[in-house]
Amino acid sequence: MTKQQIKTRMEDTIIHAVQTSPEVEAPADLANRVMARLHPKRPSLWMRVRLWFLRPRVLTVRPITAIPAMTLAVALLALVFVTTRKPPEDIGPRLATVRFILHDADMSARKVSVIGSFNNWRADRSVMWYSRDAQAWMLEAQLPPGDHEYLFLVNGKQLVPDPDAPMTSDDGFGNRNSIVFVNGEHEQTL
Repeated sequence: MTKQQIKTRMEDTIIHAVQTSPEVEAPADLANRVMARLHPKRPSLWMRVRLWFLRPRVLTVRPITAIPAMTLAVALLALVFVTTRKPPEDIGPRLATVRFILHDADMSARKVSVIGSFNNWRADRSVMWYSRDAQAWMLEAQLPPGDHEYLFLVNGKQLVPDPDAPMTSDDGFGNRNSIVFVNGEHEQTL
């Protein structure tokens, strides 16, 4: 007999045995025992991480827990903003302190203001104070660099140029305006 004939005969014997064998009920716990012996293939770490990120999640937020969380998030963002923020660059000119003095030993004036190009010629913005020690009306103002024309307004009526100013300019209305030069380093210069 050849190998093919032996194989065919064996198959016929198995088929006949299965067909003629009596039917027997499987035990009730057969499926559970078979399933208990099967172990699922564990996915790789990369696959588990990927599945975790792709799995849809339900997010439940209650106001009582959301408010502190949002406050913390805003505080952290503000902290990051403040710590990473660059100091502001010097955008404009630095202001210089300029002292205006009008000597008045006999206290003939009741009120004196400085009006000029730096305050739009408004007396209410630069009201001077009287120093008894110096016997003079005084005011310190912050001015940007450049030249500024000004006058003293005495008692709200009389325009008086600064007698100590080294330079004056004609204002076109018959008055002489005093001129102060500011160089941006907290001093007056010519």
